[in-house]
Amino acid sequence: MARNILHLRIDAFPVAVERIRDSSLREKPVVVCPRHSPRSLVFSVSPEARQEGIFEGLPLTKALQRCRKLVVLSPNETLYRKATETIVRLLEKYSPLVEPGFWGRFYVDMTGTSRLFGKAQDTASRIRTEVGTAVQLSGTLGVGSNKLVSGVAAKVVAFHGDLCAVPFGSEASFLAPLRVRMLPAVRSRIERELLAEFNIKMVQQLALLSLPQLGTVFGKLGLLLHRQALGIDERPVRAPAAKPFVFEEITLDEDSNDDLILLGVLYGMIERACRRMRSKGVLPKTVWLHLRYSDDVNATRRFRLVSPTITDPFLYRLIEPFFIKTNERRQRIRYLSLTFTDLVVPSPQLSLFAFSRLHRREENLVAALDTIRAKYGEKVVSFGRVMGVP
Repeated sequence: MARNILHLRIDAFPVAVERIRDSSLREKPVVVCPRHSPRSLVFSVSPEARQEGIFEGLPLTKALQRCRKLVVLSPNETLYRKATETIVRLLEKYSPLVEPGFWGRFYVDMTGTSRLFGKAQDTASRIRTEVGTAVQLSGTLGVGSNKLVSGVAAKVVAFHGDLCAVPFGSEASFLAPLRVRMLPAVRSRIERELLAEFNIKMVQQLALLSLPQLGTVFGKLGLLLHRQALGIDERPVRAPAAKPFVFEEITLDEDSNDDLILLGVLYGMIERACRRMRSKGVLPKTVWLHLRYSDDVNATRRFRLVSPTITDPFLYRLIEPFFIKTNERRQRIRYLSLTFTDLVVPSPQLSLFAFSRLHRREENLVAALDTIRAKYGEKVVSFGRVMGVP
């Protein structure tokens, strides 16, 4: 049976949600960007700001230089999450398989629902009207036989409120005249530059290359590029599973490859994350480290904790060699993030393999610091290794 996948795309979703809350922001150039550093990157841009030459990923300082009247809003993830949950509940009336992606991206599997709601295109029009009425947001919709085609269809539609349906069997011909950057597999600048070196600009050019040719240049990514160029995508629409995590990130005021500065920043991030995990009473079993260098190259590694802990010094000693191993390049680092996942509630039963006496002393020290900070403020006392670190 041919699948019917609907994709709802609301561009500049954070800005659109902010404008619902504050109508004075309408028709103004607006961006959403963290304010903790002037070098933070813009991640949501209004159409008015885009006309001024501002785009996602642009440093905030450059965005302010290009538009003097730019309105900068700090991210409000709670607000965006509530808007997302409202739209998901609305879409779940038409299908139990609803997958929210990045802000303002939604996939709905409408396969087998024609008897209830009619053709997928008619259902998409009904959803567009209902979303506009319920949450006052408008977007583009794509309908296709898989997530790839429906997502690209929603992206190529020129104006908000429009709908693009790709008939089953015409996936490759639909993608052929489009530029290769429309394919989700062409994400980074490195991939775009490689394609440009071989003068591959259109999807139809990519589709003509054989699998061995693509594999020679792109390795494992070559198979994915080949399948996407032909409009093949077997990924199912999955309802998200709620997995709690603790996330810490920082954009450095100045790019650095100084180990003393970077390790001080790392310790401060671990310290803040441990404090949050202690307040929630959970232990992490997995750590994800992400680095972004000055030349926009990214490095991500995962580290499993054999002995889960939320004691700052002890956890730092586990993560420090992991950070040094991940930071293999001589380039300066611009951005760091730590994500603690697989959170578990500690067992009330005592471990057979007790921690060292040093670890017990560190636990007592951290508990005392938490008490002082709760009474006198977060910055009243700090470890020496984070003093003076931006």
